[in-house]
Amino acid sequence: MLPKILLGLLIFIVVAAVVILTIGYLISAPGYQGPVTDHFDGKQFHNYNGAQAKGLLEALQWMLSGRDQKPWGAFRNVPPGPPPPSRVAGSEVRVTFVNHSTVLLQFDSLNVLTDPVWYDRTSPYQWAGPKRNRPPGIRFDDVPKIDILLISHNHWDHLDIETVQRLCQRDQPKVYCPLGVKAFLEEQGCRNVTELDWHGSAVFNDSTTIRCVPAQHFSGRGMFDRDATLWCGFIVDSQTAGKLYFVGDTGYGAFFKEIGAKYGPMRLSMVPIGAFKPTWFMAPIHCSPIEAVQIHEDIRSQQSVAIHYGTFPLADDGENEPIEELRKVAQNRPGLADHFWILPEGEGRMVP
Repeated sequence: MLPKILLGLLIFIVVAAVVILTIGYLISAPGYQGPVTDHFDGKQFHNYNGAQAKGLLEALQWMLSGRDQKPWGAFRNVPPGPPPPSRVAGSEVRVTFVNHSTVLLQFDSLNVLTDPVWYDRTSPYQWAGPKRNRPPGIRFDDVPKIDILLISHNHWDHLDIETVQRLCQRDQPKVYCPLGVKAFLEEQGCRNVTELDWHGSAVFNDSTTIRCVPAQHFSGRGMFDRDATLWCGFIVDSQTAGKLYFVGDTGYGAFFKEIGAKYGPMRLSMVPIGAFKPTWFMAPIHCSPIEAVQIHEDIRSQQSVAIHYGTFPLADDGENEPIEELRKVAQNRPGLADHFWILPEGEGRMVP
């Protein structure tokens, strides 16, 4: 017979495994069911160039091999920015950086919100997981009525379901998401949801079309839904205001030049710059600041805004490292700083 201490340890390991697997199953989202395509094999989605997110073994290697995480300061309880205007008319475009990948776009009397996150932690449970280092730049109650909600994929730092539910209940917006995410949103009580495949589009009104474009990333909310739903970027194509591109969450790929050639030039683009270290782990799924500049050039963006940095410590780059690296790149590219904005949370600007 096993000694009591070993038997107890074995029971603990078995119980812990059962609990972890049960939680992993319960928080997993439903997967997409549809025909096989060049980026869907019938069960999982794939990036065009074969790039893949690292798996569990690589994640454990990263976590246990002595992470070189650059510093993040203490929580910055900065006051929120002023309430945005309720509407912006005509061809004028106003962009407000809320935090992380949450951006408010206002034009032609429409309000568009991207990947809304007001969570304190990007985690299934608000007592664990990466914790925000500063409050959202806009109080939720100051967010104007949202007409269009864009969700790039189902990761916890991009799909804060409690905030999405509040927005759906309060404003009843039209929600656009990539393939497979609709089922999860409808399970959570959201209606008026349209899901799109890469290069698919949907007409919102006579002057505005939403276009879904590729990104290089992955998806999953639990342990049993890895890549079972799609990830994407969105182009808001307005006859009045021009083309406004929410790049989403992505690594760098040659497909950005194709997007620029097919859909560009962009009047405004929201481009991620953070969570890029260590390179060996993050490069397939997140772009570095220098790659963000390459995206800006590939898509022929007249004006870009940096996103996906400084809110949640998700990787080994420090709190300010992404913007410092972006500024270094700008030093060697005349005029870039004027065309690639770094906005404090809560700041809104009119776009040229």
